[in-house]
Amino acid sequence: MAIKGFLVSALAIVFFSCSSGNTPDVVAEKFRGENYSNAHISTYAIPEGYPDEFDAAFAVAVESHYTAVYNDKNHWGGSVNFCNFDIAEGGRHRVKITYAKPITEFEILPTSSDIKTRQINPYTLELIISKPDTYLTIITNNNYNGDALHLFANAMDNEPICEGYSFDAESKTHRFGAGYYHLDEWDGVFTLKNDEQMYIAGGAVLDGQVRIVKGRGSRIYGRGIVMNRNEQGRRTNRIVVETLSTLKGTIEGITIFGRRAPGWVCTISNSHQCKYNNVKIISTRYASTDGLDVDICSDLLCQNMFIRSCDDAVAIKGLGSRKPSDCQPNKNLTFERMQLWNDCNNAFGMGAETHASAYENITLRQSHILYSYDDPYHHETLDERSAMNICSLQGTHFRNILFEDIVVNRCERLIGLCFKDSFWFGSLLGDQSTEGSMDGITFRNISSPNSSDSKIANQIRIEAWDKSAPIKPIRNITFDNVTIGGKLLRSTDETHFSINHNSTPCIENICFTE
Repeated sequence: MAIKGFLVSALAIVFFSCSSGNTPDVVAEKFRGENYSNAHISTYAIPEGYPDEFDAAFAVAVESHYTAVYNDKNHWGGSVNFCNFDIAEGGRHRVKITYAKPITEFEILPTSSDIKTRQINPYTLELIISKPDTYLTIITNNNYNGDALHLFANAMDNEPICEGYSFDAESKTHRFGAGYYHLDEWDGVFTLKNDEQMYIAGGAVLDGQVRIVKGRGSRIYGRGIVMNRNEQGRRTNRIVVETLSTLKGTIEGITIFGRRAPGWVCTISNSHQCKYNNVKIISTRYASTDGLDVDICSDLLCQNMFIRSCDDAVAIKGLGSRKPSDCQPNKNLTFERMQLWNDCNNAFGMGAETHASAYENITLRQSHILYSYDDPYHHETLDERSAMNICSLQGTHFRNILFEDIVVNRCERLIGLCFKDSFWFGSLLGDQSTEGSMDGITFRNISSPNSSDSKIANQIRIEAWDKSAPIKPIRNITFDNVTIGGKLLRSTDETHFSINHNSTPCIENICFTE
């Protein structure tokens, strides 16, 4: 087998010339997986009763045991597939991936993944994975709008095996064993309150909406899936997993799947001291299918999450009805070790609705933006979208915002900082009659090595507000070791910058360091 391409760092981008190989019947036969577990691995099956819509494009085997592959279509008709399995610490686990079409080239994301990979035949790849809680994306044939596989190698789940639904009164835990659960018994909505918990085992799929409302230490955990979809004759819930007015809530390990979702997928509102850990969120239909929406929260920690959406992957909003100064702030929000993919809008954004007294002490770090696209219907024409974005429709203050240690694999506009008076062709109106500013925004150790070659590729757009009083300055913006195409940014004179020169007096102290 001839290798026609090259390896870039630890990124496996390998071009193969393949003229022989078996037909991929294994995909149709094996994509449903099996419930199997030993001391080293666990795999899961698609449960009986799950409402299949499309055959998967991939089959995935872990040490010869197949695991369930779920999927949905993206805006372009590509098959977006994902799978979960568990692996023990310290092993070298062989994962075999079979694709339904010949693989002429493939790419493993994120680019820093030190994963050993080889192609067995024109349809099959083999990966060696050693570290639990490893999330990988396989792009086939250099088509980011086509078929893709998101692979989630979780840590072993040490919870006791359970069957069916049960409630343990002593621990206040609702337990769902492997199987498909249409949540009609709960009118389509399962709500946790106070300190109740919900365990969703691997191989379990809950079809409906799960909510934490006024929780005090509530927890949702496991390896299973919560999904929601449009279904004729059934009341459709807008949000798949919702956390509302909760203190010290936790969500960890589960996958949240907005299959043909009618709206936002996962939200956390008016909540404090909450944690999201090892959560996977997938919603691939256009549009308004945000992955994670945060609204008026404080002391939030999100770690090691994967989010793919066809709108904002992460959006931090202020959705109140009062003027911003009368609302609570979004503050002390930390997102680390995130993998973000958005086919529309922003990968990580603040706004556009900003009814919050402030956005302060917000950090995205040690993360990968795998892919960020502005809009399938209005490509290159919308000025408020970017991989890392602040768009303020209502005048308010943004302070101490840090983007640090981030690799942006592919994007259109890279950074956007702006105040605006309307959004989406005037359908969402803003109000700039209140005070506002952006002060202390830092981009440190940011790398965007590739270019889409569009007219907004890797653009950095900065627009203060001086159309009416009160003016809203943007100041103290730091670019510390930011590279685009391998070149260090040194000045706003570089072609990547688009600055509203009419408001130049409102834009102060943009500095560059190495």
